[in-house]
Amino acid sequence: MSEASPPPVGPSTPKACTEAFVHAVVWGEHSTLWDLFSPAGRDRVLAAGARGGLDPVKAERIRQGTSPHDEMDSFLTGLVQGLRVDLSSAELGEIEVGPVAPTADGGTEVQLVVPSAFHHEPWVAGVVLLSSHDGRWSVDRLDPRRVRG
Repeated sequence: MSEASPPPVGPSTPKACTEAFVHAVVWGEHSTLWDLFSPAGRDRVLAAGARGGLDPVKAERIRQGTSPHDEMDSFLTGLVQGLRVDLSSAELGEIEVGPVAPTADGGTEVQLVVPSAFHHEPWVAGVVLLSSHDGRWSVDRLDPRRVRG
């Protein structure tokens, strides 16, 4: 009898992944947030960190998962703060997961919407782009909408 492979870890739907992502940003659950990023998403985050002055040696330790706890904690705290700034056009607690749609490259996008105060359609605060790997959905990037309009 062969051993069964373990079930995939992480959200099994794009909506569940996006809900977990928003929850992690709102509540500052930085380790959960990092776990939700795909390898490409992590590379994108580290590249943004490098543009902001992240030491390349630290970035490589983070990429490899070998950074000391304090270093990783500091980096992830900065990541949470950066994502909160990206979503600052909305009250974080008001953000809801909106429509889910496929992308041209085979991924999926999920809109982050905020109810309108004027009884109109909700407005889009950003879009989370996701991909699936072995049945687990992961965040590739957040495209924030910084201005209501």
